[in-house]
Amino acid sequence: MKKRIIRRCLCCLAGLCLLLSGARGEEMTAEQIREILDETGVPYSEDIKVVPSFAPAAVPKIRTERIRFDRKRTKELTEQYGLPRKKGESWICEIHSRLNPDYELLFEEEEGLYGSIAYDVYDPPMHLDESDEGLCRAAETVRAFLDGLGLEYEYPFYRVVPYKGYRDREINGVELTVRFPLGGIPCNTTIGWTKDSDGSGNGDPTPGAFFIATRDGKLTTAVIRNPVTVTGTEEDPAPLKNWDEILRDSREEFIDFREDEYGKYILKLKYVQLVMMVDPHQEAYPAWAYTFDCHAVPGDGGYRGGSYDLMLTYNARTGRRVWCYP
Repeated sequence: MKKRIIRRCLCCLAGLCLLLSGARGEEMTAEQIREILDETGVPYSEDIKVVPSFAPAAVPKIRTERIRFDRKRTKELTEQYGLPRKKGESWICEIHSRLNPDYELLFEEEEGLYGSIAYDVYDPPMHLDESDEGLCRAAETVRAFLDGLGLEYEYPFYRVVPYKGYRDREINGVELTVRFPLGGIPCNTTIGWTKDSDGSGNGDPTPGAFFIATRDGKLTTAVIRNPVTVTGTEEDPAPLKNWDEILRDSREEFIDFREDEYGKYILKLKYVQLVMMVDPHQEAYPAWAYTFDCHAVPGDGGYRGGSYDLMLTYNARTGRRVWCYP
C-alpha cells in the first residue's frame, strides 16, 4: 500500500515538473513581454519579440571538433552549383586555408562582381517567401550544396532576402544566412567582435555560413566559418539565467549605450533569442542574443546620426557579456 502511494506521488510530481517545464518553454504574449521590460527600464520597440520566452531547464556541456572538408568533393560541389565562369574572371576557392584559419570555405569571384557579404548578421530573422520563385530556387541550391558537404543546418534558413547589389552593381541575387545547430539550439549569427576575436573580428570559433545565389539557382558566394561536429556531451545541472534577469543585472549597459563627441547612441530592444556559441577550447555554451535598434543622435563632432541594428550577446550561464564593443 505504501509503495503504491509513493509511486502515485512520484507520478504526480513528475507530471507537475513536466507541466512546469512546458510552461517555461511557451512564448509569452506581447503584453507580458512589455510588462517585464517596463520593470527592467530597458527601452524597447513596439514589435518586440522574444523566442523562446524563458531559458530551458538545462543545456548540456557540448564538446566540439572542427570539421575539415574534403578538397576534391568541395571543389566538385562549387563547380556543380556555382555560377559558370566568364572569360577574364578570377574565382577564389579557399578550403581550410592557412591564410584565413577562420574559414573552412571561401568561394567567390575575386573582384566581388557578384556580391559581397557581411559576415555578421544583427537583424531579426527573415524567412523564405515561398511565393517568390527566385528566392526558392536560391534556397534550394544552398540546401543541396550543404547536403553535399554533409552539414547539419537549421531550416528554414535564418535570413533569406533579395540582394540589391554592391559597389554600384545591380546583382539579381539572393542573400542567405544559415545557422548550424548544437544541442538543438542554433548557433549565433554574430561571429565577429566577441571576447574571443581580435580587433578585426577574426578569431571567434562559433560556426556560421553565408551565401549569395542568383535567382535562377546558381551559387556566386559561399562563406562557411568554423563548422564543427559534436564529440561529446555532459550533463550540466547549472541553471541558465533568463533573458529578463540578464537585462536587470546589466541595465546600465542597455540604457544610453554610448556617448562621445560624435553623439549619443540610444538602444531600443526589438528581438531576443537563445543561441549557442563556441569558445577557443571548442566547448559550446548557450547565450542570449539581444537585437537592438541603435539610434545615433548627432553630437558636436559632425556625425550625422541615423539608425542601425546592433546585437549584444550574453553568456546564459554566467550573465557576462560576450560581445565587446571595440
